Amino acid sequence: MTKTLSTIAFLLGSLTVLWMGAGFIGANSLALIVTLIIAVTYVIGFMELHHYQAATATLHQALTRTAGDEAALNQWLASLHPSLQNSVRLRIEGERVGLPTPVLTPYLVGLLVMLGLLGTFVGMVDTLQGAVSALEGSTELSAIRAGLAAPIAGLGLAFGTSVAGVAASAMLGFASTLCRRDRMLAAQQLDRKVATDFQSFSLAYHRQQTYNALQQQAQVLPDVAGKLNTLAQQLEQMSENLGRQMIANQEQLHASTKTLYTDLANSVEQSLKDSLATSGRMAGESLQPIFRQMMESIQQDAQSTHQQLMERSGQQIQQLSEQVAASNRAVSDAWNTGFEQQLATLNSAQSSWQSSQQQCEQERLKNWDRCFGRITQSLQSSAEAISHNAETASRELLKELSQLITSSDALIQKRIDTEASWLENSDLQLQGLTSAISEKLNDLNDAEAKRGQAAVERLAQLQTTVADQLATLGNALEQPMSRLIESASEAPRAAAEVIAQLRTEMINNSERDNLLLEERQRLMSELNRLTDSLQQTTAEQRSAIEKMAVDSTGILNEVGAKFNHHIESETAKLTKIVDHFSGSTSEMSSLGDAFGAAVNLFNESNGLLIEHLNRIEDSLQNSTTRNDEQLGYYVAQAREIIDHSLLSQQEVIEQLRQMSNNSERPS
Repeated sequence: MTKTLSTIAFLLGSLTVLWMGAGFIGANSLALIVTLIIAVTYVIGFMELHHYQAATATLHQALTRTAGDEAALNQWLASLHPSLQNSVRLRIEGERVGLPTPVLTPYLVGLLVMLGLLGTFVGMVDTLQGAVSALEGSTELSAIRAGLAAPIAGLGLAFGTSVAGVAASAMLGFASTLCRRDRMLAAQQLDRKVATDFQSFSLAYHRQQTYNALQQQAQVLPDVAGKLNTLAQQLEQMSENLGRQMIANQEQLHASTKTLYTDLANSVEQSLKDSLATSGRMAGESLQPIFRQMMESIQQDAQSTHQQLMERSGQQIQQLSEQVAASNRAVSDAWNTGFEQQLATLNSAQSSWQSSQQQCEQERLKNWDRCFGRITQSLQSSAEAISHNAETASRELLKELSQLITSSDALIQKRIDTEASWLENSDLQLQGLTSAISEKLNDLNDAEAKRGQAAVERLAQLQTTVADQLATLGNALEQPMSRLIESASEAPRAAAEVIAQLRTEMINNSERDNLLLEERQRLMSELNRLTDSLQQTTAEQRSAIEKMAVDSTGILNEVGAKFNHHIESETAKLTKIVDHFSGSTSEMSSLGDAFGAAVNLFNESNGLLIEHLNRIEDSLQNSTTRNDEQLGYYVAQAREIIDHSLLSQQEVIEQLRQMSNNSERPS
């Protein structure tokens, strides 16, 4: 519909210009040249409107489909005319940016009117010069009439350029209005699409998503605190179970140690009895060969002596009969004495050996008693030390775990309070900033509307002034020639002043609109940067909190796993030591060392956990301070931008007021 009406308006204007130009062919070359300039200007204006309408058509065509994601949005924007891509993107992102308007057409509309008036004025000058020549050439009335008839008849041709310029200006303005209306309808349709299909690409939607994410984060923090409390309770319960298990293991160790000592004492007693019996039996068995050998040697000696005596007695039986009896008695006494001495020696040796054996056995028993006493004392002291160390470590572990849980709860509560206060402050600051910006934008829109209305009123006044001037000019033509000449001399000056004032106001309005547009763009860029910074800061805080929770959970789980592993390993070692108690006391000392190393490892891991939590707390405090500083800096910048915009608007308003006062004074 718009294209059809624009085509009809173009054809009507073209026919009017061609009609007027055809009348000037061969009659007035100067008017023909002005008409050709009007035609060229008219065609240039319609060419711009044609491109403008083609760009609007691409927007209408693109609005029939939607974009699902960022890549599809880029493709969708690429289908638009290049002059519309940037402004449509900004409009989709939520910025109230106007679509581009024709640049040359408003100027060409006024230029066409000015060209028509220029042709008219030039024709009037030519006509008046002909009239002056006719008046100066003759003094007769008939000759003067004949001389004035031709110039006055040529005024119709002179005013033909005004008709062509006004008709072309009217048609071009009508077509421009239709194209603007079409662009306005496309902009309204785009706004509806932005509110529905393109909502996910707007900054307001992202801010709402950020706010929802912050709310979810605030809701998740109590769950994290609850999980940490549950973990602390589990650790406390685990420590209690561990304490009970260690006490039970110690009682079992004492009972098994007592049983082992009893069995050891019984086995030692039985072994001593067996060793004494065995040693006595072995001593008897070892003495029997000695006695047997001694008796055999004695018998052999006796037999040999008896044989010698028998041999000698056979030889000296007679000589030594008396001596034989004495010798026999002496030998018998000597043998009895030797035998008694040998028997006494054997008895004394046996008694000394028995006494020495008893002393050795007593010393051995005493040594066994002392050794077992020392072993018992060392085992008791080791068991007491292990029990004391275990109880001390358990108490210290419970104390440190309770302190850790308390500090974690305090840290989490402090972080929750800080996050809540920061969210409240951020919401208040964002609300204040949003309300202030909304008020300023509303004021800017109101001021822009007022300025537009003032420009329209001023343009209407100018049109009325031009119409009045044209009416005055028509009336002046009916008056005498002197008044006509005076009006003709005043009309170009008034038209030139009006056109110059109109051009000045149009240039000022264009510069003022450009300044306001730059201020708005800069303000929105600052707001976008502030929003991006807030989103980035929120994401960093959220990632830091999640990392803190994950690290804390991992560290606590690791500490609990290490402690359980060490407890299980030490319990296994205790069980193994109880099962193999007959080894040595070095295993008990290594057990104590290993248990002490486990306690030291747990203390070190606990210290590392506390240091890590302190570093996390410091980083969170630094991040909060940095966020507060950045937010204050951005708020200060926004305030400076708003103040600067207000000052510039006040200056523009003062300049407009001065211009209106200056324009009212000459009138």
